[in-house]
Amino acid sequence: MTGQQKSGAVSSANVESEIRANVAFEHLVAAIVSGAALAAAMFFVLDFAGLVFAGALSAPNLLALVLKSLTLCIMVFLIGFLAGALIVTRMFKALEKAKRRSVWPYLAAAIGVTGFSLIMLFSLPNAGAPEMALIIAIIAAGLFIAFDFGRRMTPLWRAVERAEEQAVGNVRHLH
Repeated sequence: MTGQQKSGAVSSANVESEIRANVAFEHLVAAIVSGAALAAAMFFVLDFAGLVFAGALSAPNLLALVLKSLTLCIMVFLIGFLAGALIVTRMFKALEKAKRRSVWPYLAAAIGVTGFSLIMLFSLPNAGAPEMALIIAIIAAGLFIAFDFGRRMTPLWRAVERAEEQAVGNVRHLH
């Protein structure tokens, strides 16, 4: 191979790696949007039930609940997007190089980000103690995002594995 052919092969592998990382990030963002919506819905339902059982259901309380649910949705999305850009994309590239394609590393990352987010939430000054509904919604969203990302990526991971197996089958050994 000439130097130009080698650089072409290297850049081709680099381009494939970047394309895979971009596709993974797109699937992650879709999972984050779904997880943020799930967190908001869970929080709304749990807090709404609390208002009903406490006999405190009123228009101002309902409006406050809607606004808190929307705020939670935005917060989960922003935290997930930031974690995806800073952590998951780099982790994906490293795991792809190692040919480790499963949901478990991403679940561990989601648990870490969720735990860190809850710790930061507890340490905010003058914020008060977070409600149980908020904690449940954040934990459920983190787990959902990881599993949904894995569900979305599984067909792609299998396709890459099949393509790699076919490429290996086409290699001719000279010795």
